[in-house]
Formats: sequence, structure tokens, C-alpha cells
Amino acid sequence: MIEVQKNTTNSDNSNTEEKELLLKVKDLKTYFYTEEGVVKAVDGVSFTINKNEILGLVGETGCGKSVTALSLLRLVRSPGKIISGQIEFEGINLIDLPENQMLHYRGNTITMIFQDPMNSLNPVMKVGDQLAEVYLLHQKEYLKEELAKARQENSILKEKLKQMKSDLKNASEEGAETLKVQINALKRKVKGRITLKDIAYRESSQLLDRIGLPNADSLINRYPHELSGGMRQRIMIAMGLACNSKLLICDEPTTALDVTIQAQILDMIRELKNRLHNSVLFITHSLGVIFELCDRVAVMYSGNIVEYGTVEDIFENPQHPYTKGLLAAIPKVTPESRKNKLAIIKGMVPNLIYPPSGCRFHPRCPHAMKVCQEIRPDLIPLNNAVQVACHLYDKDKSDPDLYRPLTNEERLEATI
Repeated sequence: MIEVQKNTTNSDNSNTEEKELLLKVKDLKTYFYTEEGVVKAVDGVSFTINKNEILGLVGETGCGKSVTALSLLRLVRSPGKIISGQIEFEGINLIDLPENQMLHYRGNTITMIFQDPMNSLNPVMKVGDQLAEVYLLHQKEYLKEELAKARQENSILKEKLKQMKSDLKNASEEGAETLKVQINALKRKVKGRITLKDIAYRESSQLLDRIGLPNADSLINRYPHELSGGMRQRIMIAMGLACNSKLLICDEPTTALDVTIQAQILDMIRELKNRLHNSVLFITHSLGVIFELCDRVAVMYSGNIVEYGTVEDIFENPQHPYTKGLLAAIPKVTPESRKNKLAIIKGMVPNLIYPPSGCRFHPRCPHAMKVCQEIRPDLIPLNNAVQVACHLYDKDKSDPDLYRPLTNEERLEATI
């Protein structure tokens, strides 16, 4: 349905059964207790992420994608609370860990690029200090290795400078002038005592340059309020990439960026995944990004996963009515598409305090039946690659009254 060439670098990940499991989320429920009522933001979400894999999480605004990501790191703020479920990372249930042990997972093992850089960056710290802090906290061993190399190189330059100064004493007048130019150039390269923080700043500057920020050396001395929204977002992405963690959670990291920079960031994430063999949970509204970047995709609606499987299977042959609606709503640049109106999913995302009974999508579903109104569908496997939560695929439909289409009056009642 999407007329774009799938990137073939991830084609080796199509057979997920042979992959080693990294993260398993089972029946996760995260509720917010407000004055108006209980917001069931995440209500029974289950999925897995394998090692060396990118899983895309897609859905409308307010469906619970960001809350799911925050729950994985146990960063849900009051009045939110993880009610039940399991978050197993390499066999360890993170929900059962005390807070001091959970701190070792945040940043070192699991990193998250947050959606709003204005609220995530410290306004009173320079950009360079914040980036260097990430390296000093989570990449200290790497910095020590680079520090040893830098000091060795600096020592070689010092010996070379010493030798050139010695040669200057015996040089001819013409040769002396040349040596003086070379000595002055070498003096600019030779540094005093190099520290771990110097290496952290160097790595920070190089990372900013890689993500497309100009004048990175001067940028690290600026404060967040001196940068544009897009630049702040790229700083947040750089901080996430600097950790080199086993699992990188990207919460709509390219929303504030133009398409050119967005492509660069996606290439960086793909390069990082291929180089370090880590995994990525990529949250986005863009189905095009999901198709280009991800190996598998989980389609989320109103706090639930409604369809889950490989990108190829879901994009080429979607099963859930909501997934079909999302794909049909993508504009197509063809002569035939100009003759027809753009397809839309009628209705609005439901209020999570008072969600619809049964299947939460049934008030908007063109195929809604009475059973959809009464019984919540489970996420069941259709084949080895796709799971779907929809009563259209129930095996037992022997009760004709239960599987009859909803009347217009019943549909109207469901939307009230």
C-alpha cells in the first residue's frame, strides 16, 4: 500500500523466531488516578523485542505509546502507576527491582530519547556539559581507552616538537624560516594535560557534527534556550545515541525536524543498530518511517495492541480494521487517487477514563458486531508472523445473534 522501496539492510531480521529475546512485555497495565477518574492509558499491552531488531510502535495521539515507553523504564510520574504486568529484560523482571538496582539499567542498558527536548534539557547547563555528563556516566571505560590514545599521540607530538626546536639551532637561514612555520603549526596541536572531561567534550562535539549540527565546537558552549526547537531535539537524540545501550527507546525523535535531517537521524539509528547489534523501540506517527526503518511493528489503539507482526506482512496484508484504516489514509500520488477523496477513520479516539466496552475500536469500526460491543478480543496469532485482536477472526461464530452487525442505534449509543 505504501509505494516506497523497503530498505534491505534489515531483511535478515524477518525470521524473528530464530532471534534471541531481549525484552518481553506481558499484560502491562499503567493507570493514572486523576480527579475525574482512572485513566487506563496502557491496559494489557504485550509485545517482545529481539536482539538486533527495530520494533515500531505506531498509533494515534493519546493511544498510550509514550506511557508504554516510560513504563519500561519505570519513569511514570504520579498520579500514574504501573498496576500489573511483566517487563522482562534479558530474563530479569524490571518491575520487581528496587530503585537502586533500576538505576543501573537506565542509561547504561536502556536509553530513551524523550519527545519534548524543552522539558528534558537542563536550562542552566551548557549543551556540552550535558552531553559530556552522559559520556562520563555511561561510557567511562571507552573514555579511558580514548584518553590513553590521546595522551600517547600528544606525547609523540611533544617529542617531535622538541626535535624540531633542536634542529632549528643548526638550520640554515632559509631552513629556519620553514621550521619556524612548522613549529608554530605543531604548537597549536600539542595540548597540555589531557583529562577525561576533555575526551568527553571531544566525543560530544564529534557526535553533534555527525547528526548534522553546524559549528559543533561552538555549539557545546551554548545553553538550550539559545537553540531552536529542532536543534534541541537533535541534542536529545545525540544524548540517547551516546549511551550505546542494548535497547534504545525513541519517542517520536524526528517530529520537530525537517525531512532532510530526519533522514540523517534514521540513518544514524540504523547504523548504530548494525554496528552495535543493539535493539530499538521506535515510536512514531509516521507509517512511512515505520516501513523504512523497522523490522516489526505493533499497532496501538486506546491502550491496547491491536495488530502485531513483521512490517512486510502488516503493510502488504493488514488484518485489523484500524490498521487498514491507517494505511488507507496515507495520500498516494497517482492519477487514480486524485479522483477520490482521502480515506479517513471516522470518529475520535475514545476517552480513556470511560473507554468503550468490549473492543475499544468498535464505535469507529465499519465491521463492528454485537460481540465487539460485549467482549474484548484477545491478541491471537493468525500465522507465525502476525497477531491480531479482532473478533472477525474468531474461530467459533456459531451464535448468529452475537456475530450480527451492529444496528445504527447501537452504533450511536456506543459513541455517547
